[in-house]
Amino acid sequence: MKWPKWKEVYVATDSKGIVEKCAELGIPSIMTREDHTDCLDRSAEVAQKLEAENRGATKYIVIQGDEPLFNVDTLNVDLSPEIINFYTEVQDNDDLYDANAVKVVVSKKQRALYFSRYSIPYHEPKTKRTDEPVVIYKQIGVYVFTGQMLKLYSSLEPSLLENMEGIGLNRLLENDTDVHMRYTEYDSISVDTESDRQRIISLIEKRQSL
Repeated sequence: MKWPKWKEVYVATDSKGIVEKCAELGIPSIMTREDHTDCLDRSAEVAQKLEAENRGATKYIVIQGDEPLFNVDTLNVDLSPEIINFYTEVQDNDDLYDANAVKVVVSKKQRALYFSRYSIPYHEPKTKRTDEPVVIYKQIGVYVFTGQMLKLYSSLEPSLLENMEGIGLNRLLENDTDVHMRYTEYDSISVDTESDRQRIISLIEKRQSL
C-alpha cells in the first residue's frame, strides 16, 4: 500500500507460515503471541516490542488482514486524535443485514456511539418519529492509535458488549474512552467468507486487466 507518510510497515502475525512467506517476499514481519483477542491486542504487543527497541512511532495505523482492497487515500484526513476508526455509508444492500459487516452509530461530534453486527439504528416504521431516510454506516477495519492508547486497550479486560458483539472497540466505549470516527467515501470489502474471497479475487483480476 503506497502512502508517502509510512515510516515502517510490518505484518504482525502468530503464524510461522505467514512469517516465512513474508521473508520469501521481502516483507518485514513481527511474530506475536497466539493468545490475542483481536488485532488491537496484537498491535499493542507489536508497539511494545518496537518501543522497547527505540523504534516506536507517534501513531500506529492498524489495517486488518481481511481488508486487502483498503484505499490509502482514506488516511488523508485529520489523524490528530489518539484513537481513530473509519466508516462509510452502506452502499451494498447485502451489507445491511450481514453480521460480518460491522455497523456504527456516530455522534454529531464524530465520536462512535456504538458498534454492532445488527443494522443500527433500528428503523422500523412503527417506532420512527421522522420521515427522513435511514442511513446505515459501516465500520472500516482500519484504526489509528497512539502507543499509549494501544497500551490502555490491552490493559482493559474484555468487556460485556465487546464479547456479546465480537467487536473490540466496544471495550473502549464501555470504559468511557472516545473513538473518533472519520468518514470515507472509499468502501472496503472485508474477506470473511469464501464468497468474499472469490469476489476479491475477481475484483483484483479485473483491475489488473485494465
